[in-house]
Parts: sequence; structure tokens; C-alpha cells
Amino acid sequence: MGVTVICKPQLASVMSDDDESGNTDRDISDKFAAIERELRAESFFDSIKDQLPGMFGMAFMFVITILIALFIRPWYDIAGLHAFGEEGATQVKYIAMELSFIFIFTGVILLLAKYKKDWIIKYGIMGILAMALMYSTVPLAHMMVIDFDAEPFEYDAASTHTSESYLVNYGMEGLLTAELTGEADGPWNDSVSYWHGQPFDGEPVWQIDQQRSPGNDLGDTRVVLNGNIATFTNGVWIWTIDIDSGEKLNTYACHEIDEVQGLIPLPNMHTACSLAVLIDDSMYVVSTDDSLFHYKVFEEQLMVYQAAWALPTNIGITEGVLYSEVISENRLLITTPTQVCIVELEETNKALLSLLEIEPATTAFVRNSTGYYVSSDFGHSPWSDVTMENASADTGFILLGENNGNVLGFEWNQSAEVEVVEQTKMHLMDFAETIQSARLTDLDVSGMTDMLITTGDTAHWLHGQALVNRISFPVDDNFATGYFVEDSNTSSQFVAIYDDDGSTAKHGEVTGEMMTISGLQLYDGPFLVGVIVAIALMILLYVHSEWYVVNTVGVLVGSGVIVMLGVAFVPSLIIIFMVVAAIYDAWAVYKSKHMLALADTMINLRLPILLVAPQSKGYSFKEGQTSISDKGEEMPAQSSAQTTTKKAKKNGGEAMFMGLGDVIFPGILVLSCAQWLDESVAIPVAMGALVGGLCGYAALMYFVAQGKAQAGLPLLNGGAILGYLITGLFFIGTSLLDFGISW
Repeated sequence: MGVTVICKPQLASVMSDDDESGNTDRDISDKFAAIERELRAESFFDSIKDQLPGMFGMAFMFVITILIALFIRPWYDIAGLHAFGEEGATQVKYIAMELSFIFIFTGVILLLAKYKKDWIIKYGIMGILAMALMYSTVPLAHMMVIDFDAEPFEYDAASTHTSESYLVNYGMEGLLTAELTGEADGPWNDSVSYWHGQPFDGEPVWQIDQQRSPGNDLGDTRVVLNGNIATFTNGVWIWTIDIDSGEKLNTYACHEIDEVQGLIPLPNMHTACSLAVLIDDSMYVVSTDDSLFHYKVFEEQLMVYQAAWALPTNIGITEGVLYSEVISENRLLITTPTQVCIVELEETNKALLSLLEIEPATTAFVRNSTGYYVSSDFGHSPWSDVTMENASADTGFILLGENNGNVLGFEWNQSAEVEVVEQTKMHLMDFAETIQSARLTDLDVSGMTDMLITTGDTAHWLHGQALVNRISFPVDDNFATGYFVEDSNTSSQFVAIYDDDGSTAKHGEVTGEMMTISGLQLYDGPFLVGVIVAIALMILLYVHSEWYVVNTVGVLVGSGVIVMLGVAFVPSLIIIFMVVAAIYDAWAVYKSKHMLALADTMINLRLPILLVAPQSKGYSFKEGQTSISDKGEEMPAQSSAQTTTKKAKKNGGEAMFMGLGDVIFPGILVLSCAQWLDESVAIPVAMGALVGGLCGYAALMYFVAQGKAQAGLPLLNGGAILGYLITGLFFIGTSLLDFGISW
């Protein structure tokens, strides 16, 4: 493809100054050099006046090509048609690969031209263009019939139900709540309930009461999950319940009675119990001073002390427990507002330390929050290759939401050399100003988990490994969690739980019409229309290669290439691409000058890898094609759009040319901004890059109108990059400069 601006049919690039013409492989004719000198002698204003029609026409095609690419981008986006996947969008090696292909393509064309193999060039490029054209015509046909607007979700008018209980844990299909009952001068009890489906409407699936006496009403009821067994503690008692049946299995005292002191901690424990879990005959208890204790449980329900460990610094159990679960026989996951950790549950201490110290607990993973964690979940990884049913018991996924708007995920594999690694494919850092909830879900009942990420006012269902936001749900403050209940084969219910002096639940129906389209949308009718239009244009190009046919094909091919590359790479990589291409363009025009030979070949073959802007009604692209490097005495006056002689008008008028690459490179930066930047700023920054490219085009036309030869990409790419940086720094700030790319 061309990478320079062309002014006049035979100027295959904006030519270098005539005093350097001797350095070219194919010398520019003396006649052309004379025309260039004549142009420089003209008044700048006269030259600009003569070329205004062509300049405006070229600017229009520049803009319309990029706008068509923006229009068809959703079709590529929902299909996930990223050339190298989302991970490859940030890798420099793929940009290097693209540049290599451009250099190889240029070399092959020049070699074929040298050996007079024009027919191979013509039909080879025609075939490539036919395929490239379908990357635009097929999406355009689909965009005309696909409705990308989803129906809004609404809550049922009479769906709000309240409860005095508060949330203690949740799963994919239900939640556990606890309610403190009793009187100020009487015994206190904890009433634990399990709700399935739409909670607080009617009776729970089961309800179990547990006394607090001789304790008081201070402290929360907390739970640790271990399969279908839930271990509760209220600071005084520990009890276990089978979640499936609602049967209370065991009750243990987390205290002793002293005749003098009254209620005291268990042996070797200096404070009250804050968290507990029963695993076979072992009871692991976490105290309020962040220590972990191991006791043996016997049939008589006595707990015999075995060992103690210190949990990681900054875990802050007293600040609250967001989530806790036994994820394998000897791994306990605990998430608090300040830290998430995986603790190894051992039988005894490994070493004897001073009585004044407690041995640190062995941990497989520890991560402190950067702000504070507000939500945590554990389950099947969205990036797993197998469904939940077939997943290994030694693998899982930790999902975390922070108050500062970050959402993080960690892959856990107990059998791996490194047990926990961060999932870098999420790209959810700075997802919002704040996060209220982060959950793993399976709305489409596919067996593969998705995410339900709730920001300040919206719950977003992020589907698949690409985390596409397929549907959003409005929420209010104090949102605690949300989940989906399968309603029928065609719909589900979204249940929103709020924590506000107890718990409030409301729900609404979720249907397929509410979800944005995802995946490749290839309908038979639009596909056939797109293919037929592409074939018809290529036939017309072959039999009637007039300027308006060339422009139509060029604009459509350019828009397809723009969107393919734009959705494939992040803006920082596109900028690297553009800078290298601009340097190459300048070298090819000013130093090597082989771009002249390349453009000469393309114009004479009338191939649509350029745009043509006629400056008068009589102009014909088919007539009067003469090589820019011919040594003959005659050169049609239309070969230079800057020539305004009577002879030029007699020979069919004048035109201005621009290589298709000069539109494509600024265009892919515009597309990349729209694709990869945050939705709230993507379009303004993309428009900034577009306006910057137009400013570069205006500067290019200024030099061309003065008869000064210019390579196109340095000014066009430079203007687009400058526009991107100015608008990006205004809307995004200095984080725009955090490229986040790798080899």
C-alpha cells in the first residue's frame, strides 16, 4: 500500500526536490523537474486556490474512510476478532511482525516491477484487494440489519422484600443470613437462615437457632465454608450445619467458665474466638488477636489444644471477614478489608520457639490491599479450559474488589510450583471509581464462570474470557451482593441484596433481549450481499477503472484494514507502528526514493491502493497514464495537479492523489482509541487523534502547494499522535503515558 501523499496522477509519492533526482534508481524526467520548478515559481495563494477542490475532496475521503471503520467496529468487537487475541494487543513482537510484512510486500513488488512482471503484480494485488474488500462490505451489510441496542433491565415493581437479618455469606444460588434475637435483660440467640431464589419473600429453605448465653449481644456471627458444611461462630459457641439439609451437626463451646472470672477463653487462647472451621476431627480457631489455634475434637465434644500460629501481619480479623472458605484439605482462604491470604492448616508446629513468640503460620499466598478490599469470592476460573464439573479440586480463582476501583483475580493451583499467580488477562485495574461487589457467576448456565462486578451505581455482567459487558443492572448505595436464579430456559432472575439496617432484596427478569450481542454474527443474507458487492466492485474496477470506482474500492478497503489493525493493538503499540512507518516513509521518499518506483507501478496499473481527488470535471483516471520516470519528451499535463495550463484542461483535467497508507495509519490510531480506552473518554480521545491527523494533512498540503516535495506519513502520523496526546492528557491524565506493553 502507498505510504505517501501524491499530487497528480503520475506523482507516485510527493516527490523529493529535483536537485536530488540523480539518486533515484529510476530518474525523474527533466520535464517533471521543470514542472516542479514552475510550481515553485507560482504564487502560493494561486497554487492553493487551484488545488482547493482536490484538497477538500481528499480530506473528505480521509474522514469518511475512518468513520466507516468506526461504524463497523462493533461487528469486529463483539466477534472478538483481535488478530493476536487480547494478550497480543500489548506485545511489541506482533507490531514488528506487521512491519516486516510491509517491508517484504514492498520488496516483492519492486522486484517484480524490475523484471517487468506487471501482470503478477496486478492480479496478485487484485486478489488481495478482493479479500480485503470483504472485510468491509460483509460487516457493513451486517451492521445494516443487526440491532445492537439491548432492552434495559428493570426490577419488578413489587419485588422488594426486607429482613432483620444480615448477610454472612453467599453462593451462586443463595445466601446465608444471621439475625440476633432476644431482649436486653434476657438470653440472646443467633438465628441462621439459608435462602434460595428470591430471598425474604416467604420462609427460608431452613432456619437454625443457636444460643449466645453466657455471652452477650456483642460481636458478629461469622461462617467458614467447607464444601457443603458451614462452621459458624458467634464468639462464644461454634456450631456446624449441613447446608443442603439444614441439619445442625455439632456444637462446641468456644469458652470456659471460671468461678471467679466468669467467661474466659479456651486453653492457650488469650482472646475470644472470631472464626472457626471443623475439618474431620480437627477444629481450627482464629482468635481476635489474629492467632490460629488447632484443637482436636472427640466424641465427647471436648477440644484439646494442639498448636498455635500467628497469622500474617495486617490481616486484621477484628475489622471484619469478607470471605472465608476451606479450598482444600489443608488450605484456608481468608479475606479481610486489609488482606487476603491462603493459610496452610498444619497439625503441629514445625519448630519450638520462645514461649513469648508464636510461630508464623505457613502461607501459600498473602496480598495486602492498596486501599481496602470491599468484596471477595472464590470459585471456578473464567480462564479454565474445563467446566466447573470437570475442574480439579486443587484449582480455583480468587476474585477481589477494592474501594479504589480495582478488580483483581488470582489463579490458584495447589499442585503448581507457584501456587498462586495473578491473572493478567483481566484488565480491570481502575475499572471504576469504587467497587461495591465482585462475584463469580454463571448466568448462561454454561459451566464456565463469568463475573458480576458492581460499581457505585451499576452491576456489570462480564461474560467470557474477554469479559465483555453483556448486560448492566442499576443499583443503589449499600449494595451487598447480587446473583442469578434460573427462571426458565429463556430467562433468569437477577437478585440484588442491600445491607441497610438488616437486608433488603429486589429482583427482576433477565432475558436474552437485554444482552448485548456477543460472538461472530454471520447471517446468510448479509454475508451474501457483502460478498456480491465486493465481487461486483472488483469486476467494475477491472473493466472500468475510473477514479470514482478506484475511490469507492479504496475507501472500503482502507476502512476494513483500519478496523482490523485498530481492534488488534492498544494505542501505545499503534504509536510505535506509526513512528517506525513514518521514518521508513521519509527514508523511502527522500533517501532511497524507491517509493517513487512503487507508486509509479501502482498508478500505471490503476490499482486502488490510493485515493484520487479530481480538481475539474473533465478528469479521467483511465486516460493519459504515463510513468513518472519516463524519459520521453511528452508528459501529460494532468500528471501534475499543480499545473494550471490550458493544455492540462484539454487533456482531461487535474487530480490530487493520496496513498491509502496515509489514511490507514492515522485511522488505526483512531480505532485503537475507540477500542481500548475507557468508554467514558474513548470517543473524545479518538476524535482528538482524527483532528490531529487532519491538521497534519493541512500542513502537508501547505508544503505541497508550495511545490515542496514531502513524504506523507511524518506529518499525518505526527499530527494524529499529537492530537491523541493532547486530548488523552486532558481526559485521562498522565496515566496515558503508562504504556503497559511487553515484548
